[in-house]
Amino acid sequence: MTYSFPATTSSVTTYISIPLTNPSVFTGPVASLTANTITFSGTPFTATNFAAAGSPFFARIATGAQAGRTILVKANTTNSITLDTTDNSPQTTDLTTSGWSVAAGDRIEIIVGDTLASLFGDNTAASPLVFPAGTSLSSYKIGLYNKVSGKYDSYYFSSSLARWTSILNSAINAGSLIIYPETTIQVTRKQNSLAVNLPIIGVVPAVAPLIKMNVNNATVQASFQVPVDMKLGQLALINWVRGDTLLASSDRLGVLNTVTNKFDSYFQKNDGTWRISLDLVTDRSGSVVITAGSIVTITKKANVAGAGSYTAAVLPYAL
Repeated sequence: MTYSFPATTSSVTTYISIPLTNPSVFTGPVASLTANTITFSGTPFTATNFAAAGSPFFARIATGAQAGRTILVKANTTNSITLDTTDNSPQTTDLTTSGWSVAAGDRIEIIVGDTLASLFGDNTAASPLVFPAGTSLSSYKIGLYNKVSGKYDSYYFSSSLARWTSILNSAINAGSLIIYPETTIQVTRKQNSLAVNLPIIGVVPAVAPLIKMNVNNATVQASFQVPVDMKLGQLALINWVRGDTLLASSDRLGVLNTVTNKFDSYFQKNDGTWRISLDLVTDRSGSVVITAGSIVTITKKANVAGAGSYTAAVLPYAL
């Protein structure tokens, strides 16, 4: 996939996601597990190999009850991995959650993760910058959505420090910051920017990626991580609450409007059709498109936990 950023005459903010994943470096069945660790048969790993700073790895659950969940590896031994079961959110969901547990025999894939530097370059010959370096006030800014704070943390490549750093604190060396698979990204380019392309190379999801929804009546940004366009009527979201009226306790989906650069809010009626909050009559199921690599907002109207705190869009293709 290639994201094209056209030349600008004024400051422009664009929202993107990364709907392709890096290839797996290991795949194998679960031998045993605890709330946050998975053990495999034999000794397939080098200890600490998946937990080095600046080189993140993720475990993607490919089969079983939690298929589609992708979790950061925090540590590893020669035959086990320890996972961050918060899913980069304020809420922990154990691998052994009752009624929704990973089981012996489920297939796990370990994939290489991305960082700010690996995705946008570190100004070396092997990894040139996608956007030019600058100062805090004049730079191109990359915002990474923080699901805990509900805000974007902004970074730039400093021309004076020759590294990625935080807009708020130049002492932070930010090149090794992890970009989670469902992280939404805010790209802000200054006025009179030249056109540039951001190529994304990776693997098409074979299992619908799970998205963590864990907050009561609050909005989070996320990506369905699907590299094709989808109409609202194709979504078939799991764990999604429908409602026939605007005041019903239905969940809300925000779709980015590329004209206004704001999110239009939609809800799904009990008959499966979709309505926008400003027009309760017109069915938008076939007319509203979530473009490949776009981002969405999700608002849960009730507090959820365990399996119910995840959603996914059923894959609109077959492999």
